[in-house]
Amino acid sequence: MSFKNTVGIVTGGGTGIGRETCLELAKTGMKIVIGNRNTEKGEEVVEAIKKNGGDAKFIKTDVSIAEDVKKLVEFTLNEYGEFQYAFNNSGLLGDLEPLGSQSPESSSYIVDVNIKGVIYCLHYQIAEMLKYAGPEKKCSIVNNSSILSAEAYPGLSVYSATKHAVTGLTKGAAVELAQSNIRVNAVGPGPINTPMLSDPTEGNPEVFGGMVPMNRIGTPKEVSDAVLWLFSEESSYITGHTLMIDGGFCAGPIVSNNG
Repeated sequence: MSFKNTVGIVTGGGTGIGRETCLELAKTGMKIVIGNRNTEKGEEVVEAIKKNGGDAKFIKTDVSIAEDVKKLVEFTLNEYGEFQYAFNNSGLLGDLEPLGSQSPESSSYIVDVNIKGVIYCLHYQIAEMLKYAGPEKKCSIVNNSSILSAEAYPGLSVYSATKHAVTGLTKGAAVELAQSNIRVNAVGPGPINTPMLSDPTEGNPEVFGGMVPMNRIGTPKEVSDAVLWLFSEESSYITGHTLMIDGGFCAGPIVSNNG
């Protein structure tokens, strides 16, 4: 799979799924612009890409701030002229606690990052893509949703609600752009071995493996592989879809091999 001489934006590209996706995209020849709140981690990924012969830039970005997202897109245009791909990956899990115990401030910030952040990204990305997308320059956007866009989990009600919203935004944008040579899809990761899962489990994310029919958690690369596929022409007839990468979590209950 080659994306040579193309340009892509990745938000939340400093750690976890975002980091892995940046590294894998760079291997295909894509030029990457990373938007990330943590400057140190974002610049570390840029250096890793350059060390392997790739091309990447970084700009500090908080997707909950519309002006930051606007600057991310403008920075990309100034550096590379245009972009054909975007992975809207930034997201916030929040504390694992019952809905009635969460502070309004905490809930609001999760909404700001997970919903408003995707809205801002789509707004500025689509506005630019519409200027040059066509049969010879097809564009693709992938949003990062979650298995909790289809399921529920105690203590993560607000997070789940925001990911339901991401799925809705993905479908709406896909329908609006279906005849404009811009596809919009989402990935729905299950438990993945990333800092987002490691932190609330005190460094033991494997505890979630027992909830998964495949009896393990996933890797960031298993998600990044799906993002690359959704970017590619191999998925050219797919838009408005949320691809679950979950080891069977959303398929149904775990069935013991012992009957």
